[in-house]
Amino acid sequence: MRPPANIAALHGAYWGSDRQYRMWWYVWPLSLALLVCGWIYLDKSGTRTASAPGASSQAGWGKPVATTTSQPVRHSPILANWPEKLHNDVMVCFSNAIDLNPLIDACTRLIESSEVANPQLAAAHNQRGYLQRLTQPDRALEDFDAALKLLPNMAVALTNRAFIYMTRSRFDSAIEDLNGAIELFPPPFAARARYLRGFSYARLKDYDKAMADLNEAQRVEPNNPDPYLARGEVEQVQQHYDAALRDFDEFSKRVPRDARGLIARAAVLETTGRPEQALAALDNAISLDPANARVLTARDRLRAQQKEGNQPK
Repeated sequence: MRPPANIAALHGAYWGSDRQYRMWWYVWPLSLALLVCGWIYLDKSGTRTASAPGASSQAGWGKPVATTTSQPVRHSPILANWPEKLHNDVMVCFSNAIDLNPLIDACTRLIESSEVANPQLAAAHNQRGYLQRLTQPDRALEDFDAALKLLPNMAVALTNRAFIYMTRSRFDSAIEDLNGAIELFPPPFAARARYLRGFSYARLKDYDKAMADLNEAQRVEPNNPDPYLARGEVEQVQQHYDAALRDFDEFSKRVPRDARGLIARAAVLETTGRPEQALAALDNAISLDPANARVLTARDRLRAQQKEGNQPK
């Protein structure tokens, strides 16, 4: 199997079996929010440098032209004002390469350098924590704590730390951090923090607050599928089954290759006395996620119940 296929297979396996992994795929844009803002607001006249022969004199913000001398970005709130000698490590630490070890090492060199001051040091701690969030969550938490000690109002670090708390069922602590992040983020980025806070409220069975946050997250980011799934789960618990089915269907419409919407739909259909439709939903879910043991068990159970019910008495 070729490397891209390996990566796709691993992603699919983790996506289907690891809730933490799925949640982090919706948190990661927060870690790059300030970085993106900095690139967008670059002073073009101040960032043009001598380019290779034949290259354009202006480059898109996401793909700078080749330069004869590396130049640090001076106008980004994350990348500005780094010492020139650390420029290469800055570019590696904040890149999106698949192999995380070189990125973590570059961030560590930045953190250990005596030449790095705020807010750059806080950004390096937050980035290293983000890179280690799945494999070394204890170290990630230490980095988020360090970033927030340096910059208490760093919304990205608050959101990242909240997620670590959520994975440890410390939902009250997560909500406290997310409260601060929501106040600090612009609305499009606050939508993701609202989704996580709504998820946390749901786990604490504070369903009214959960619905308020999930509704707002869906309103601000209507194309983000996750608020639909989380809101459907709250509606299911509250026995608002028609509303739950609508949200699960909306989730499946937006991510048709994700079996979770079909699995949730099947649970509602079984609860409301529609086993044949529930079986159809489970069959479709298994076609997307054939290794999901929980779904296979649910389908076998429903099939056995139907067979038993059809036997002559």
